[in-house]
Amino acid sequence: MQEHIVDGSQRSYARLAGLMYVVVLVLDIAGLTITSTIGGSGSFIEISHRIAAYETLYRVGLSIALLGSMSTILLAVSLYATLKPVDGNLSMMGLLFRLAESAIGAVGIVVAFAVLQIQLAANHTNALDANQLGALADLSPAAGGAVSAIFFCAGSTIFFYVFLKSGYIPRILSAWGIFASLVYLVVWFTDLILPNHPGLVTILGSLPILVAEVSTALWLLIAGIRDPHSLGRHSLAIEGAQ
Repeated sequence: MQEHIVDGSQRSYARLAGLMYVVVLVLDIAGLTITSTIGGSGSFIEISHRIAAYETLYRVGLSIALLGSMSTILLAVSLYATLKPVDGNLSMMGLLFRLAESAIGAVGIVVAFAVLQIQLAANHTNALDANQLGALADLSPAAGGAVSAIFFCAGSTIFFYVFLKSGYIPRILSAWGIFASLVYLVVWFTDLILPNHPGLVTILGSLPILVAEVSTALWLLIAGIRDPHSLGRHSLAIEGAQ
C-alpha cells in the first residue's frame, strides 16, 4: 500500500467530515421522524386532515430534511478533501455520487411541498372525487427517496473503500463501512423492485450503515486520521529495538 503523509488541512477536513456525519444523521432522522409521525398511514384524505392540523410542524420537518440535503454537500466535500491525496479519481467519483444524492433529495422535498399544497387544498374543496385523490397520493416522493438513497450507497461505498486504501482509519471500520453500504444498496433496490416487502427488511438493513457512520464520525472527531507513514516508522522503530 502506498503511504501518504497527512497534512494539517486533511486533518481539519477529516474532523469536519466527522462533524457533518453527525449533523446529517441528526437532521435526516429528525426530519423523517416528524413528517412520518404526522403523515402516518391511511387514506389520502385522512393523511391530509392530520397534516392540516399540524401544518407548521410538518413544514418544519420538511425544512429540516432540506437542511440535511444541504449538509450532505459539506460532508461530501470534506470527505473528498480528506481522501483526494489517496486516490483523486475515486474520491471525485464518491463526491459526485453524494452530490447527486443531495440534489435528488432536494427535488424530493420540493415535490413533498407541492403535495402538501394539494393535501391542504383537499381539506377545503370537494371538487376532487376519491379516485382523483387516490391518484394524487401517488405523487408521494417516496420513490425519489429510494433513488437518493441508492446514490448515497454508491458514494458511501467508494469513500469507505478509499479510507480502506489510505489506512487513515482502522481497516475493520473501513471494511464494515463498505459492507454496510452494499447491504443498504440491496435494501433500497429491493424497495424499488418489491415496494410491498416487509418493513423489517428496511429496518434491519439500515442498522449496519448507521453503526458504520456513527463509528466513523466518532473516530474522525476524537482520534482524527492516522498518518500511515508515521505508523510505518513507528513499527520499524519497535522492530529495531527488539
